[in-house]
Amino acid sequence: MNGNWDSAAVKSVFYTGLLLLLGMASLMLDDLFSPMELVRLFTSMTLLSAFYLAFSLIGWLVIGLPVHWLCSRYTQGHLVYYATLPAASLLLTLVYNGPWLLPGCALVQACLFHYYLNNC
Repeated sequence: MNGNWDSAAVKSVFYTGLLLLLGMASLMLDDLFSPMELVRLFTSMTLLSAFYLAFSLIGWLVIGLPVHWLCSRYTQGHLVYYATLPAASLLLTLVYNGPWLLPGCALVQACLFHYYLNNC
């Protein structure tokens, strides 16, 4: 496996999670004036972070690293090969009105992983 793939995987998970948390905080920004709303925001962010990290870890171990190994062994490692599976699952969830958040995060993680793997 070429590149610093472990650092690239950690950075892609971290920055996607940070983007997700900032998006969630911006949706709840207008209700932050009461103490109970702050508690609700903190609780929601904590639960979202825990589930996001669990799904990301399982996703990287089961899907991400084997796909990276196949891409680096049998192809030139172009972004298309990394983003095909998450983009296809995102497209399917959008067509069938499914939950788009997890495939969307996987697509962003795959793109960030490819960027950090090849450019940093």
